[in-house]
Amino acid sequence: MRTVWVGLVVLAVCGCGGRHVTVRDDTSLALHGCSPLPNCVSSTTWILYNRTSPFVLALPAAEAWPRIQEVVAHLPRTAIVEADDRYLHAKYTSRLFRFVDHLELVLSADRTTIAVRSSSAIAIFDFGVNRLRIYRLRERLAEMGLIR
Repeated sequence: MRTVWVGLVVLAVCGCGGRHVTVRDDTSLALHGCSPLPNCVSSTTWILYNRTSPFVLALPAAEAWPRIQEVVAHLPRTAIVEADDRYLHAKYTSRLFRFVDHLELVLSADRTTIAVRSSSAIAIFDFGVNRLRIYRLRERLAEMGLIR
């Protein structure tokens, strides 16, 4: 029983922070889903309450992807950690308590969709902040005509 509690404490402290992408055998990228905690939203998770839809590009990836990266880079309290032609990892810092959340976007191999993941670095429950972040980003990108 003690091992279970230690595991839960470690999970609570570590949260879901960091890089959550894997390179497949065919060199395409796969974005990880979420653990069964309510502090993460992902388009690749099997857990229904953590699930969201991927972004579907409305423009060719060569045109949309750089603009999407620019939008993310200009969000308040955001720092781009890593970005290339198919992956983006950004950190958000909350205004009041300075909590860090991670946003990751992965352009699919066929370059028509973007897998999304937003998760808290340190927390078990995020009060819906990560879901709201994805929702607002989706709205903004759709208004700009970058996604459907």
